[in-house]
Amino acid sequence: MEFDSVAQQEAEAREFARAAHGDQKYGQSPYITHLAAVRGVLSDFGYDGAHGTAAWLHDVIEDTPVTAEEVETRFGRAVLDLVWAVTGVGTDRKARNLDAYAKIAAHPPAVILKLADRTANAEASPPDSGWMGMYRTEHALFKAHLGDLLADDPTVARMWARLERRLDLTVSPPTIEQWTAIDELFAAGQRDAAMDAVRAAFQCDRVEAEQILIERS
Repeated sequence: MEFDSVAQQEAEAREFARAAHGDQKYGQSPYITHLAAVRGVLSDFGYDGAHGTAAWLHDVIEDTPVTAEEVETRFGRAVLDLVWAVTGVGTDRKARNLDAYAKIAAHPPAVILKLADRTANAEASPPDSGWMGMYRTEHALFKAHLGDLLADDPTVARMWARLERRLDLTVSPPTIEQWTAIDELFAAGQRDAAMDAVRAAFQCDRVEAEQILIERS
């Protein structure tokens, strides 16, 4: 599809994503809230063009019936390459993360989009929440896989700094062993026990615990 301007393309992407995500929620808010936050992070660092358009679309392949072919047809290959790179494919959160890390490594400009996404997620998470605990636990692997991409770009370095300030890595994250125990309970069909383990580890309410289990499954 041809657009008269980058602004028109981005506006079309925003409305396309709004329709695709439909009634999906980000916490208690419409899903577009998260997409706008990702776009806002990119704007803070001066990114527009394909990155700006991809901000609105970055979850449509992973979380809606929209296909990669549809994204490419409507918004072009440059946008699809970014969206596909951050789209994790796998049977659980760990597998999805590793899939995305490999695809981002093969297409380094996508690290900018992924950093914006993770920053928006972290900034939406209260410091003592289970969500923040999960992002802190994942950060070492996240950084190991993605930290060398575009490492000479000072803007990317500032994006890493903003994310890590929000994560506050002086706080000890939940251990891999805690997450493994939770995941094993859930995989064994002991949903209530897994939920209790999440609540005990992160002192969160039942609603947040359930959302975390869904995200990890």
